[in-house]
Amino acid sequence: MAMSRTLFFSRLKSLTGKAPQEFIRLIRLQNAAELLKNGYSVSDASIQSGFANSKYFSSLFKKTFGVQPSKFQHPD
Repeated sequence: MAMSRTLFFSRLKSLTGKAPQEFIRLIRLQNAAELLKNGYSVSDASIQSGFANSKYFSSLFKKTFGVQPSKFQHPD
């Protein structure tokens, strides 16, 4: 099915409530959360999920999930 970029972005936003960049970022953060649950370090989960800057990753993770990645990894 061929569609323009504008139409694709519009449909994605109507389905998810998020702009494409936000939607992709959320998927990457969910991937990182899964890696953390499986024992990956914060820096490894960050890199594996496509975040080159660990500070940026940590701030986005906390903003999205309400907890620092290190606390998510070890919920003591």
